[in-house]
Amino acid sequence: MNNIYIVLSIVATIPSIISIFLLIKTLKLRDAIKTLSVAYSKIESLSSLKNNDDLDNDIHKENFIKFLSDSRDWAYEYIEDIQKGVAYFVNEIEPEIAYFDEYGLVGDAYPHYHSMKKISLEYKKLKKLLPEEDR
Repeated sequence: MNNIYIVLSIVATIPSIISIFLLIKTLKLRDAIKTLSVAYSKIESLSSLKNNDDLDNDIHKENFIKFLSDSRDWAYEYIEDIQKGVAYFVNEIEPEIAYFDEYGLVGDAYPHYHSMKKISLEYKKLKKLLPEEDR
């Protein structure tokens, strides 16, 4: 009979041992879940920072592209303005230069002969800067 009490007491303690074992496993699982939760939170914040960096990079890229576009537009406008100005100069001065080139030597006594000779030379250099169709 003594054996039956021993077996019964062992059988009675098995659920307690199993309960203790499950409690230990539950506590370990809870700690693992807390660790995973903290890791997930850190990963989420890092992901958020990366998304913010990506957003900042996108904004910087867009601003740079806008700068390039604006600069290009300004450069084209500047070039057009310069070409218009040079074309205007050529159109306004062309008759005087042509007259000087044809008759300048005859009128050597003209008081501004050397100035006109220099202007004529520089005018021809300036005119070379224009596109072919505007010369």
